[in-house]
Amino acid sequence: MEYYGDYAIFIDRRWTLEDLYIFPRAFEQAYFAFEAVLPAPDVQTDVRIERIFRAFPWGDGYSAVNFYNQLKFATPVIHRPMVKQIQYASPGFIELYLNLPLAIKISGVVASVASTIGVCNKVYNAIHSDLHKRKLLRIEVEKKKVELTKEQLDLIVHANEEMAKILGLSSAETVIKRSDDPLIALKILLSIYRRVRTLADYKIRGKANLSERIGPDENGNFF
Repeated sequence: MEYYGDYAIFIDRRWTLEDLYIFPRAFEQAYFAFEAVLPAPDVQTDVRIERIFRAFPWGDGYSAVNFYNQLKFATPVIHRPMVKQIQYASPGFIELYLNLPLAIKISGVVASVASTIGVCNKVYNAIHSDLHKRKLLRIEVEKKKVELTKEQLDLIVHANEEMAKILGLSSAETVIKRSDDPLIALKILLSIYRRVRTLADYKIRGKANLSERIGPDENGNFF
């Protein structure tokens, strides 16, 4: 569902120039990622997203950079989050114009991860460590796809579902289908989690809090 309107991110404490780069970048990338992993509104959009999910080998950091850039540029400019105003105070806010249901979905996931960060990081670290141990992080994915043992494939499929659950997705099926490879799907989900974890860290430290509701308050304000 798409419904565009004003949305607030509440900010507090002391912010640096680095914060003004890290947080908005993590939010924007998480926004486009969730837009891509949730059901597409039409076939044309689904085909476009599928092409991006299959375009990169995910053997190094460049794949992630290109992946998020492609997701952004595949979204029409009028549908990308736009800054309406920023007020730096104690507290302050960043007001955006964006797809509200999508933003609320992300805020819910961030709140969930923030409240269970120890457990989430334990799951992430265990999966990442296992992939590293099995030398599945930096490989030629297309070549390795036919070499995976049943044990490795079962582990990857299970890990996909664990990460999907943490990210508030009903299953990893959509990501696996779009990437056409469970290992690439897992690397994408791990990448999304790292963006969500950054947002959760800002929430935990009291520096940023994503609004969790749609609609005006009793004074008619949307934030």
